[in-house]
Amino acid sequence: MASRRQVLKLFKSLHRTRQEVFKNDTRALEAARQKINEEFKNHQDETSEEKINECSYPGKICYKTTLLTLINQQKSMNPEENTSLSPEG
Repeated sequence: MASRRQVLKLFKSLHRTRQEVFKNDTRALEAARQKINEEFKNHQDETSEEKINECSYPGKICYKTTLLTLINQQKSMNPEENTSLSPEG
């Protein structure tokens, strides 16, 4: 059951990140939402704790890497804006 909580926390963190990074770009917001939901939906029936942890670890790394990449991209596209996000993972 702890794994389920961790997966839900990761899911929510990814959505919060997407909302912050793409807050003024509705097309990117929707594309990111669909991609996140698709990836989690593909594994929603997984019940093995080992497999869930195996899938979650890359997700956490991906979350942190994506967050940093998106922040850097956003800053390079809008250098006059100072985008500040705090990772919650």
